Amino acid sequence: MTKTKLIPLEELYEKNTIGVKLIEQIRSYQTALAGEKIEKKIIWMKYLKVYCQCESSYETFKYNSYTCCNRCRQNISFRRRRGLNFLENTEGVVKGRMKEFKDKFGYL
Repeated sequence: MTKTKLIPLEELYEKNTIGVKLIEQIRSYQTALAGEKIEKKIIWMKYLKVYCQCESSYETFKYNSYTCCNRCRQNISFRRRRGLNFLENTEGVVKGRMKEFKDKFGYL
């Protein structure tokens, strides 16, 4: 294996995201002094991502995640320390299974 220019992690975050879901919630707080009830609308962003080496999809609230489990994260960090790129053909792996991944987690 020859050393190549490493892909920046920011680019990897973008490449493995295949769907975004907005989740709206209403949080209610009660103040300690007056006992008033305060309601706030909160919007969460949930990302559907796919890891191309083990071809598994996962949901996360973090934009900056790029692996599905600790084992895969260790594989990537091992290769990056040695100056090697990992498989980056996410589009090729996901192309045929995109609908399956989105249906599994309820994305449009």
